[in-house]
Amino acid sequence: MKVYRQPRLGFSQQSINSLVNPNSSVLEMGCATGYMTRHFQEEMGCRVTALDISEEQAELARPFAERVIVGDLSDDETWQELAGAYDHVIYADVLEHLANPWLALERTKKLLKPDGTVIASIPNIAYYKIRKQLLLGRFDYTESGIMDDTHLRFFTEKTARDMFARAGYEIVNFERIYQVKTDRRLRWLCPNAFAYQFVIKGSLKSLSCPQI
Repeated sequence: MKVYRQPRLGFSQQSINSLVNPNSSVLEMGCATGYMTRHFQEEMGCRVTALDISEEQAELARPFAERVIVGDLSDDETWQELAGAYDHVIYADVLEHLANPWLALERTKKLLKPDGTVIASIPNIAYYKIRKQLLLGRFDYTESGIMDDTHLRFFTEKTARDMFARAGYEIVNFERIYQVKTDRRLRWLCPNAFAYQFVIKGSLKSLSCPQI
């Protein structure tokens, strides 16, 4: 199994951080080696419960969390161990690795406080470079990125939004994440073709506000 290490936070992770309230309770799904966990704890004063399927990665994240759980989201026992009431549940590049991300979001509702939120970053399969490869008849997996060979599911903006709606969430924040060198005119012309990832924040509150 891959061990994910990062020297600094990426653009989507920075976006997620901006949506998390300081001093809140956070459940981080798929914490990897704890690069986000550490920021939540040390920079934002959050109380973090961290989950990862890899025991090796979980051990590296342990110094930065109040509680670390090694488990698989496809197992009922893992969900029982996660039981609690959190302000935020974070899925940073995790949902696409799950066989049934729709069910995971549905089950996450039971872990949130009444005013809690779920925040996720999701790769955009409609990114222009992927479209180009499809035009050439290619759908080749890679070691990382949108076509990471551990991704089980792929999403466009529409299907990502539909997933949250199907699980019973109101989308209260939606952001497209672009690569550094993407021309702003291209972003305006065809935003979803040049968006590398989406960051979505979903709330359990009543659907009283229009979606973003």
